[in-house]
Amino acid sequence: MGVVGAAVAGVVVAVGPLLDAVLRATEGLDLTVLYASTVRPFDAVTVREAVARADAPDLVLAEPYLAGTSTAAASEALADLPHRVLALGTGREELRRYGAWQEHVAAHGLDAVGLRARLDTFLRV
Repeated sequence: MGVVGAAVAGVVVAVGPLLDAVLRATEGLDLTVLYASTVRPFDAVTVREAVARADAPDLVLAEPYLAGTSTAAASEALADLPHRVLALGTGREELRRYGAWQEHVAAHGLDAVGLRARLDTFLRV
């Protein structure tokens, strides 16, 4: 996991192919974006350090699979710190009519527009 950008208001972990959408969604926001090429092993040390440095202990997990996959690992890493976690990923509902893969991503709110809307709500921007 490597730091892509640095800031202080919160931390977003972008996993795998969601990095580009996360970078577009976080433009202009005061956030640290961490990139993980894979979900495991979960880099608890880096996440903990980034959240501990942030002014707001907000962590957003943007994962290209079922929402909440890494929530337990993140919460364990931050167990002794007050924090909030927003887990973004695919929903449990099965989507059968969506067209191209981009439409599937958008239907789950994982495109830049959907991510930004959820970030704005969570961060109360």
